[in-house]
Amino acid sequence: MRKLLVVAAVLALAAAAMAQAPANRNANGVGYYVLQVPNPAKMVIDGSDADWAWFDPNYVVTMDQLRSEQDAPMPDPADMDVTFKMGWSPAPENMWYFFCKVHDDTLDIESTDVANPWADDCVNFGFNALDTGRQAGDAAAREYYQPYVIKSPRFLTTPEMIVPSRWDGDPAPWRDFGRAPYAYGAVASNPPEALQFPIWTSDTGGDMFYELKMAIFDWRSPTGPAASTRTILEAGKFIPILVNIEDGDGGWRYDITARSAEATAAAYFSGTTLLGLSDYTSPTAVETSTWGSIKDTFGK
Repeated sequence: MRKLLVVAAVLALAAAAMAQAPANRNANGVGYYVLQVPNPAKMVIDGSDADWAWFDPNYVVTMDQLRSEQDAPMPDPADMDVTFKMGWSPAPENMWYFFCKVHDDTLDIESTDVANPWADDCVNFGFNALDTGRQAGDAAAREYYQPYVIKSPRFLTTPEMIVPSRWDGDPAPWRDFGRAPYAYGAVASNPPEALQFPIWTSDTGGDMFYELKMAIFDWRSPTGPAASTRTILEAGKFIPILVNIEDGDGGWRYDITARSAEATAAAYFSGTTLLGLSDYTSPTAVETSTWGSIKDTFGK
């Protein structure tokens, strides 16, 4: 009975929150798609997308589908250009995949302070599987709505690659969600030697690559992942996701985000839908709602 009451309370919280979610939560106005990984065993989290050749390019998220979180003008592509792609695997692995390429005129990883992970180049990401929003205040929200940052740990005094984005109090339980076997991350650069310097620049700029494989949780226990409730990923599932790309250099120091201004104001994440293999590999599957078709409507 106690377990049933807990489940009922969680479902009631999620239902109440969904009623308050903004009608448009996405920077592109329509939402994003996450493609099922055909063979998870072949995916290596190393900062290279050589093993992402299976990914349909129609579903790559590009700058025209994003916005500035602060509603600032978007940067010139020569200064900063972003693309990313998202995948998922069903049970038994049951993981979310992410690969992001950021072209930037200056690569900045100078920060040494793990408590301020946004101080330089990084990706801020998170999941809110029950779509609760940030309604309950910071303490309770961490159990449902905990963003993380992936960044180069090269100069951090605490060398964590996947960092809880609120490093206050005792972060140890939240930190474990960003560690194996629940999360794997890699950061690479082009040219490779750029990551040996706090700040690197050239006439043509450089690239940062961020790759992730991570478990998603409906509820995160303050005692750590083992006592938490995993989200079961399956085709058709709706998963609210935060993706913010941070630029740490120069005069343009804003977040590029996938969520709408309404979602930012209401503290909700953008929306993604998980597509199964047949949803995006079949020539006729979801023909009228494929990402390529949606992108065709942007200029109309």
